[in-house]
Amino acid sequence: MNRRHILKTLPLLCVGPAAFTGAVCAGEDSPRPLCLEYLDRVAAMFAKIRDTQADMMLEASYHIARTYGNGGHCFCQWETGHSFDGDMFPDRPGDTDLFIMGYTMGKPSVEPKSGDLLLVSVLRQPLEDPRALGIFVIGGPTPWCGDTADTYLLTEQNRKLRIKPYSDIWIETFIPTLGAIMRLPGETAPVGPTSGALGMVTYWAMSADAVRILARDKTAVTVKGDEPALGDNAGYVSPDTPLGARYIDECIRQIGQIEAECGTIETIARAAADCILSGGKLCVYSRHPEALSSEANGKRGGLALINTTFAGDEKFRGTERDFMIMGIYKPDDETDLAMLKKYRSMGMKIASIGPATRDGAVPTGVAVPRETDYHLGYMCDTYGIFAVPGVERKVCPTSGILVNLMFWSTMIRLAGEIIGRTGTTPGVLSTGAVIGGAEQRKRRTEVYKVRGY
Repeated sequence: MNRRHILKTLPLLCVGPAAFTGAVCAGEDSPRPLCLEYLDRVAAMFAKIRDTQADMMLEASYHIARTYGNGGHCFCQWETGHSFDGDMFPDRPGDTDLFIMGYTMGKPSVEPKSGDLLLVSVLRQPLEDPRALGIFVIGGPTPWCGDTADTYLLTEQNRKLRIKPYSDIWIETFIPTLGAIMRLPGETAPVGPTSGALGMVTYWAMSADAVRILARDKTAVTVKGDEPALGDNAGYVSPDTPLGARYIDECIRQIGQIEAECGTIETIARAAADCILSGGKLCVYSRHPEALSSEANGKRGGLALINTTFAGDEKFRGTERDFMIMGIYKPDDETDLAMLKKYRSMGMKIASIGPATRDGAVPTGVAVPRETDYHLGYMCDTYGIFAVPGVERKVCPTSGILVNLMFWSTMIRLAGEIIGRTGTTPGVLSTGAVIGGAEQRKRRTEVYKVRGY
């Protein structure tokens, strides 16, 4: 990625159809394609978080480590997708037992008590001050809560959803109130969601240092996933050197590598457009509903034409006219392979997005990237990126962030393909949290049902 594209955050652009008709890989003399401009802007947001929030995230990590090390519970309602557990699904490689998912949402396995900690950016109802119960609060913004910059855009109900007044530490992610950051011609809502990626990068940066601090103090965490136990030559990090900024740097580096696969983004977008404009549907799968399936489903800044499914969804039916995108987090997951076979039997064209390797090695047996028509994601790996002394497996994966961003980059390119062929912009969903947003979403959904996009 060109450095000048990482370091500047450009204003939202409203561009005409001509901007979408060229190749996705633009040369120095060509306008930068919108799908890559989206990645540039997200990388710039990551860099801004690194440059302004590193100290606050490190302080948060010390409080997480202290709470966990003292036998307390750390509760998490931090947006990492279209949910608060979008990148922490069951048996997530590189995730740990630092956090209990849910606080006011879901069904936490234990009751909060004095001395516990809450990491929170997601609310559905006004928050009663957790500090009155002796709970330490690390807060951050989400687009539908009343702590974002342009709160005047929100409905009265959503303006009441405040986190900052109850926070002991505040982690700013610079998420815009509308959630997305790119503009399509004639569309009232921006496309290209960012909240999932911004939540993931901060969650994993804080987790990295919490794990490191605990290991330095001889308290090991349990790491999920099926990675073999680390050996003596695992390339261990120093237990005395902060990891949060280093994690963000690695994510920025890998985002830059997505551009090397821009031809695949182009190919997937064209194949999906072929299906959609021939009367078929675009479908999006992930094994766990919390992962890409949830992120893609009715997301603010997403396309109205997206249909989602997951493993075990008995209601799903596909046809030979439809196109499936599979979000994967292991290249050879048996459930993913079984679902791929099922979708293939329906006659669907299939693309996969996600890691193609385990610890840098391509699996020798049957793997999803080999079996799908197209695969995007050769720059990311199944496992975490940090080997911490005393911890059994590497922690903090990047694949969730990259799957998220590669998917939305592909959706932006798909929108451009449809515009270039039809002269009509596919419907983009607003956030229902803003005034008039629910009505906009309803209108776009109705148009999709009639037009197909």
